[in-house]
Amino acid sequence: MVPEAETSGIDHKSLRASKGEQKTMRMNKKVAATVSALVMTTGLLAMSGATTASAADGCNTDVVSGTARSATGGRGQLFELRYNGSGTNTCAWGRVTNGSPGMHVWVDRSSDGGRTWEPQLGWREIDAGTSVHTEAWRDSNGKLMRACGDSGYNTPITCTGWY
Repeated sequence: MVPEAETSGIDHKSLRASKGEQKTMRMNKKVAATVSALVMTTGLLAMSGATTASAADGCNTDVVSGTARSATGGRGQLFELRYNGSGTNTCAWGRVTNGSPGMHVWVDRSSDGGRTWEPQLGWREIDAGTSVHTEAWRDSNGKLMRACGDSGYNTPITCTGWY
């Protein structure tokens, strides 16, 4: 003998979504799939380290040939564009001294005489102490560099001249 199936007393036909609701659910699934694909692509790009420039140019800040340009910020901090090397093996980086925690420094690099530039390369923030420097970036082959910084988020930016 086969036992009778239990019934819950629910009319399952009445639970079915209307055609309009089905269309909305399909649209929501498409939107969710698109958003998921976008998030995954963004994450993959971030993990790949895709950038317009790289400090892995063989540059370092171990040896300083000199300070090419400097500028004083709004709170007395000094922004410097430092460099080493010569010819096709020249590198530059930004440094802030006489600063305080929360201040920032970065370098901009231009290949068209300063009309346009790769912004905020090597952006760094003073976490503790009074100074910090960016990574070194290749500035040979007609490229110009400048060091920039600010006194914290949403404060005026100070830049050295191009070098």
